[in-house]
Amino acid sequence: MRVTRPTAASLRAEARLLSLAGIILLLIGFPVTLWLVASALSEGGLSPILPLAIGAPPIMLGYLACHFASQRMVKAKALERGR
Repeated sequence: MRVTRPTAASLRAEARLLSLAGIILLLIGFPVTLWLVASALSEGGLSPILPLAIGAPPIMLGYLACHFASQRMVKAKALERGR
């Protein structure tokens, strides 16, 4: 089995894909969480646990995807500097 090192271009492509996925998750997670919080705070609203249970996973996954995308970009820049 032959293992190849990632190139700067492939790391940048992965970073673009990860950042796009992260942004989509954040664009879904924030409004849903805000709506659930507003609903939980209203009179006779939903359970106060729902914003945490439903809204937190997409926000955390979106944050992690953007975090790993930025790490990929740093690695790509380091690879280019090393040449």
